[in-house]
Amino acid sequence: MTHRSPPALPLAFAALVALAAAGCIRIWPSSSDSHARDASKSAQTQASLPPPAAAQPSAAQPPAGKPPAVQPPAQAAAPAPPPASPPRMTQAQEADFDSWIVKAYLGCWRQPAQPADSDPYVARVRLAFKPDGSLARNPKLVNPPSDPALKPQAKSVMQAVHACNPLPVPAQYRPFYEQWKAKTIQFTPQVASR
Repeated sequence: MTHRSPPALPLAFAALVALAAAGCIRIWPSSSDSHARDASKSAQTQASLPPPAAAQPSAAQPPAGKPPAVQPPAQAAAPAPPPASPPRMTQAQEADFDSWIVKAYLGCWRQPAQPADSDPYVARVRLAFKPDGSLARNPKLVNPPSDPALKPQAKSVMQAVHACNPLPVPAQYRPFYEQWKAKTIQFTPQVASR
């Protein structure tokens, strides 16, 4: 029995089809080939022009008929560093500011008489400021009194806030606006009477 080798032509054709399917070679022309030829002509025309003054010299050109080597993508510029954080007050500065702001508002407060039969009402008002010290929005009374006898106290506190608007923020605190743009102030009758 003789050993017969398989015909070479069908094996070669099968190998070519497998390579074409893997994208290694192209066996037959496609419509994109005409686009590639047009792009190649355009690239050759542009290559014959002198490069712009700011252009970098290109790497070695590939031999004619060979596709250019794939270049790695250009690395994106490093992201800009985040903006610097605004300056922060020390704890002592913040305590001084809080003391100053309470004194400023208490100076504008015309406190009505506290009802004798009720506990002292300590109003808390939430404030939002603009950088110039004026109110950014209407103040909010955080703890409105449930006792109708204390309603005049609450009303007087809100009047004091409006009477002090704009608040003359001292220059030493202005750089720290981010820390004082929103504050909650307590109007304590005992502190106001001192």
